[in-house]
Amino acid sequence: MKILPSYMVVRQLALGDVLLATPIIRQLFHDHGGQCHIDVLTMKPEIFLNNPYVRRVYTPQDYSQAKGPYARVINLDLAYENLPHMHVVDAYAMVSHGSAEKIKDRRLELFPTETDCLNVKTIQEEEIGGPYAVIHMRKDTWPSRNLPDATWRGILNILLEHTDLNIVQVGSTHEIAFDYHPRLLNFLGALSIHELREIIAGAKCYVGVDSGTLHVAACTDTPVIAMFSSAHHRLREPLERPPQARFIPIQPQVDCYGCQEHYPPPITGVICHRGDPYSPPCKDAFDVENIRQSLIDLGLAKPVLQ
Repeated sequence: MKILPSYMVVRQLALGDVLLATPIIRQLFHDHGGQCHIDVLTMKPEIFLNNPYVRRVYTPQDYSQAKGPYARVINLDLAYENLPHMHVVDAYAMVSHGSAEKIKDRRLELFPTETDCLNVKTIQEEEIGGPYAVIHMRKDTWPSRNLPDATWRGILNILLEHTDLNIVQVGSTHEIAFDYHPRLLNFLGALSIHELREIIAGAKCYVGVDSGTLHVAACTDTPVIAMFSSAHHRLREPLERPPQARFIPIQPQVDCYGCQEHYPPPITGVICHRGDPYSPPCKDAFDVENIRQSLIDLGLAKPVLQ
C-alpha cells in the first residue's frame, strides 16, 4: 500500500491571515495531484470547515494528537511579517514554495454548507428583505484601522442618502453598529464565518477597512470598497477575482500612507512615528466623499446634480 506524504501547515492568527493561507494549501494539494495529506495548526479552525484539501485541523490545545511524522512542516507564522514589501499570499508562497509564481490560483476560499446557504437565504428574505450593502466598522487592536465613529456615521449617511440599499452591519459584538435609521440592520456576532461569506456574496457591495472580514469578502464576487492605512492596499487586495468583482481602495490623505512595509521586520504591529502612537493621523484622514464617488462608479448611487 502506497503511503501518502503528510504535511503540516501552520498559521495560528489572525482570522484574515489564516484565510490568506488557503491558496497555499490548495496549491500544495494540487502539487501532489491530491495524493497527500494536509493538516493545519491554527487558532482559527472554523476557516477550514468543509475544506476538501485539509485532512484535519489542530489547535495548540490538541496539537499533541497530530498524526505525524510529516514530510514537511510549513510554518507561515511571521511569513509576511518578515517580508513586509510583498502581498501576504506571495510572502506565504516564498515560505511554502520558494516562489510566488508557483501559486497558480491566489484566490481565497471558504466552503459553506447547504445549511449555511439556507440559513442566509432565510435571513435575506425575512430580516433584510431587499437589496443591501454589507459594512464592517472595525474596532480592534490596531489603532490605524480604527476609524472614528464620526467617519463611520458619515459613510452610513452616504449609503442612506444616495442609495436605496438596506445596510447590513457585520462584525464582532465589540465592534461598531448604529441604530438611528430603520435601514440599518445590526448583525454583529450573529453570523458564522461561512454565513458571513454568503451574506456578503448576496450584497450589492461590501464596505470596510483592512480586516479579516475584508478577506472573507475576497472569497466572493461582490464589489469591495475598502479603506487602508498603515498597510498599503497592494499588499492586501483581493486577488484573481473576475472583472465584475470590482475592488476600490480608499487611502487616507497623508503622505505616509502604507508606512507598515518600511518598518524593520518582523512587523507585528505599527507604532506611529507621527503624533500619538495610539491615535495615528491616518485614521482621521479619510474623505467620506470618496465612498460616495465609489458607489457612483459601481452604479449604486446617482451623481449629485450641481
